[in-house]
Amino acid sequence: MISKNQYGSFDALWDNATHKAIICYNEGKYNEALELAKLSINIAKKVYGEDSNKIAISMNNLSLIYDAQGKFEEAECLLIESLKIWKNQFDSDNSNIATSLNNLAGIYVSRGKYKEAESLYEKSLEIKRKFFGENHVEIARSYNNLADLYRLEKKYEESESLYKKAIKIFEKTKNNKRSDIGSTFNNLAEVIKIKGQYDEALKLYKKSFEIWKTTYGPDHPDIATAINNIAGIYYLKGSYVEAEKLYREVLKIDEKVYGQNHHYNAMTYNNIALVKEGMGQYEDAEQYFKAAIEISENTLGKMHPSLVTYLNNVAGLYRARERYKEAELYFIKGLLVLEKTFGTSSPDVALALLNLAEMYDSIGRVDEAKRFSESAKSIYKKFFKK
Repeated sequence: MISKNQYGSFDALWDNATHKAIICYNEGKYNEALELAKLSINIAKKVYGEDSNKIAISMNNLSLIYDAQGKFEEAECLLIESLKIWKNQFDSDNSNIATSLNNLAGIYVSRGKYKEAESLYEKSLEIKRKFFGENHVEIARSYNNLADLYRLEKKYEESESLYKKAIKIFEKTKNNKRSDIGSTFNNLAEVIKIKGQYDEALKLYKKSFEIWKTTYGPDHPDIATAINNIAGIYYLKGSYVEAEKLYREVLKIDEKVYGQNHHYNAMTYNNIALVKEGMGQYEDAEQYFKAAIEISENTLGKMHPSLVTYLNNVAGLYRARERYKEAELYFIKGLLVLEKTFGTSSPDVALALLNLAEMYDSIGRVDEAKRFSESAKSIYKKFFKK
């Protein structure tokens, strides 16, 4: 039995641990946030029981920290547990359920489960509309998240439209967090970049950088993201020296925040490798590509779709250097990941088949080139008939 006075003390302790965990998370201090979130769960279990609202809140917070650290399975398990608690306590239109569905969708995106993620984002948005109305900051956040998913699925028009809707709501909303609108400017820039409008994308990235710098200070993970994206534009414009300098700034921030074995480091190694390749420093490029692959496999697993980018990039390097056996090996590895993740009828699989077909054709393996090319065409025909 716990006395009323003790309950008051535990309430204060839980509130304090939870509040500090959120602050540390927002500041990018994930190890500190992790310990505080675990403490809040232990307090809640001891005092309030396994099915309390406080348990669900603490689990949700811990899941966000695991997500940021690339521990997606742990994050998913916690979110499913917190969702069960909230569904038992509230009706289906509760805002806590909407938040939990949204966060679980984010985990599915990180794990490459895009169909499951889209369904959950849409359910979350539907609940939020009923609960908050159409012009609330939570609706803008949902638009941003769904737009992120559409961008990954290459639905660029839908993605751009939702980002712009989110920005309008953020700009109208008085209680808007500047970090939110910074994220949406950054994400919109990604779509504009894909369309080849580099100068416009650079303006949006720099706008995002200034917002995040004002909000967070110089060493936050989002600052690393902003610098990384600005570097990417310099790379695309052929300004390799400036790009490499900025990527190394990103690496310093990420290693400080996450350590040296995190999937964000893999992205930066890949980007440095591309710069090295552009500068003609091929041996250095190879080493950085392989480091990116190794880190990605260790953190996300050998079948995560993010790995395909690194596999294809090192394969392209080998092909350009006429090291065709090595190029073939990495192209095929990428193809297998795509087939496992998206199925054998995905346009991404078709593109991977065309990459192989093109290489086989260039080295005189005509029959294999024809077979892979025909398979790719068949996938595209079926896909565009839908």
